[in-house]
Amino acid sequence: MMRAVASFSMRAADLRMMSEARLAVEVVGLTKRYPAARGSWDRLRRLLLSEAPRGEREFVALDSVSLAVPRGTALGVIGPNGAGKSTLLKILAGIVQPTAGEVRVAGTVASIIELGTGFHPEFTGRENVFMNAALMGFPPGHAQTMYDEIAAFCELGRYMDMPVKTYSSGMFVRLAFALAISARPDILLVDEALAVGDAVFAHRCLGRISEMREAGVTIVFVSHDTNMVAQVCDRAVLLDRGRIVAEGPPRDVVHDYLLRVAERLTTTGQPTGRLPARFHEIGAVETGGETQERRFGSFEARITDISIGDTPPGQIPRLPPGQTTAFRMTVRFDAPVQAPVFGVMIRNRAGLEVFGTNTHLRKTPTEPAAPGDLAEVTFEMPVHLTGGTYTASFAVHTADGHYFDYRTDARIFEVADTPEAGGIANLPVTVTIRRRANTASGPDDMTETLYADAPASLCMDSTAEPFLAGEWYASELEAGRTYRWAGQHAQAFLRRPSGRACLAIELRSTHPRVDAEHQTVMIRINGVAVGTACLRDHEWHRLELAVPAGDGPVVQVTLDTSPAWVPSEYAPESTDTRVLGVMVRRIELLAR
Repeated sequence: MMRAVASFSMRAADLRMMSEARLAVEVVGLTKRYPAARGSWDRLRRLLLSEAPRGEREFVALDSVSLAVPRGTALGVIGPNGAGKSTLLKILAGIVQPTAGEVRVAGTVASIIELGTGFHPEFTGRENVFMNAALMGFPPGHAQTMYDEIAAFCELGRYMDMPVKTYSSGMFVRLAFALAISARPDILLVDEALAVGDAVFAHRCLGRISEMREAGVTIVFVSHDTNMVAQVCDRAVLLDRGRIVAEGPPRDVVHDYLLRVAERLTTTGQPTGRLPARFHEIGAVETGGETQERRFGSFEARITDISIGDTPPGQIPRLPPGQTTAFRMTVRFDAPVQAPVFGVMIRNRAGLEVFGTNTHLRKTPTEPAAPGDLAEVTFEMPVHLTGGTYTASFAVHTADGHYFDYRTDARIFEVADTPEAGGIANLPVTVTIRRRANTASGPDDMTETLYADAPASLCMDSTAEPFLAGEWYASELEAGRTYRWAGQHAQAFLRRPSGRACLAIELRSTHPRVDAEHQTVMIRINGVAVGTACLRDHEWHRLELAVPAGDGPVVQVTLDTSPAWVPSEYAPESTDTRVLGVMVRRIELLAR
């Protein structure tokens, strides 16, 4: 859904400060409490008497949260279940009112928070789009444009005319996301909803979110997917039990989140009465380039040495793409460990996880370790990455998630530029090109789909443009009749009349030397040559050629002209650099 500027108890001084700082979202001391009624009688009493029962407890979803989001930036919100992430987004969207605190959202807002929010289950997808457009205040003409964009993006086809109560969760997400982005919001709020969509659609959504960021849209993004937060967001906050416990660059906030997850995994399932394992954290132990190592764990086992390839300590490894390289660590054990797990993780400059594995995942057996033992672990692998800067993280832990030592971004390494590849991975590729004979005849299904409404006749005004392809130029007028220039290779799509048909075409050459350099126009229908015109003068000529039978309802007419000419080459004072073939006034298919 979408709404206009929202404001809750904002002081004038704060408004001036927010305007000066060009903030899209500002939250100060935001608190949200929910009554935790002990039973139906307590709920009824609160409803009828508008008072809280004596001794009623409250659930605090958000507790004195403050944050600011500048215009045109993306903020990621991560945290465990029940941390208050969705509550925060609902307040920003105006769906839920805060108990206390100040909120300012400057601009129009589109939100994707809960599946089905804003949709009437009995209405079709089409009807829900027009209903939401009306609620947003868009005029009917704009609503139709919105619908066309939404239907094209969500690709629900015939389901757009079915009640949304029949939709799967993935279909809900498709429609909700397409509706949200079609509204051209200033601020986009996205909850974990994208997690239920299919991978292809999620990829398209992330691409569209990136486009919106580049266009200056402010984004607040809630997700458990730390990779997605690193990819989409400029900054991140970590919520836990309704409070912000970490804020900053996504890489650092994700590290704090992983530390808390590791601590909870370690504590869960321990025998009653046993003291929980104490985790320690060390920050910025070593600095190299633009990345600082951070590490955490209980440290009954310690990673004492790390190396990449044969590069001496203190130097940044510079690797050719695809080179097999050893990622090596030495581990010292200060306590007995029955089955240690050793792992490595590679991230790119933005903190996106590129590749990670460990001995448990690869089913590599490890021996029990006793206090004082040392283990040298080597991961040898070809570095199939594109050019750029990467970091390597190393860990030793148990299979159930107890981290002894996790050294994140412990070493930087560089991969040389790879002009033959883009993206992140530089996969080994063998390219094979084999020529094949074209045995197909007639148009394919795509031609009939793209040009299903093709007419049988085209005059060269603006109505012809949807059915022209290849090299055509804007229409012009001569003696009250419309024509347009075709380039050297031009196509037109026409609907075949029933029965036998012929192609009629009116064309003309204006080549300055056509009397000496005759122009030849080869005419093909669905790839089959049906005739050739040899033009020796500047007069208009009308050709009629038989159309081969049995080539489908829509035919492709192709004009190949030789030689083409450029006006500026024949008239030095001309600035016309178009590559011209012939002038065409009309193309049509006639019943015979």
